[in-house]
Amino acid sequence: MSEALPNTPEKNEVIDDNARKFTLDGIDPAFLAAHGVSSSDLTTDWLVTDPDSEEKVVHKVLASGETQLWHIKKVMSPDGKRTSDKKRIDNDEEEYEALKARSILQIAKSRHEFPFEQNGVNFKLIYDEFTDSPLRVLEVDADDDDTRASFDPGQFPVPLHEQTGNLSFYGYRVASQV
Repeated sequence: MSEALPNTPEKNEVIDDNARKFTLDGIDPAFLAAHGVSSSDLTTDWLVTDPDSEEKVVHKVLASGETQLWHIKKVMSPDGKRTSDKKRIDNDEEEYEALKARSILQIAKSRHEFPFEQNGVNFKLIYDEFTDSPLRVLEVDADDDDTRASFDPGQFPVPLHEQTGNLSFYGYRVASQV
């Protein structure tokens, strides 16, 4: 789920992409800081926006100032599960620029990643604040579907509105909500 993979630009990593999704009004920055948040600014350019697959390049700037460039492909299988194939392309600015030139859709956002424990279960949370938009999305992930399902949104400190399964909040489709 996290895009903070080891700095091995030649390595691709395929991972599950099946986090639960919620909309919310926002999260207090003090709450994020208390939970060891890792923040970054992302600009995403989509190259392919098909119903069952997408391809994008991402320009990610970490709070430290480090820049990461990503080439990401996501595919939905017939059973509705999504997988991501993520490749760092930091060492190839020309590849990034060539891919970005094919952009058909762009979104910018601030991303905040942090761990969250609930009832003894550890979750990985990603909170996105979309630039020039009131839209806020929280993704809740864990190692498997049963663990993800155990997350109780009513126990989170701000009201959450479940969007899991609502394709309007997945991948490039979120642009229609921004």
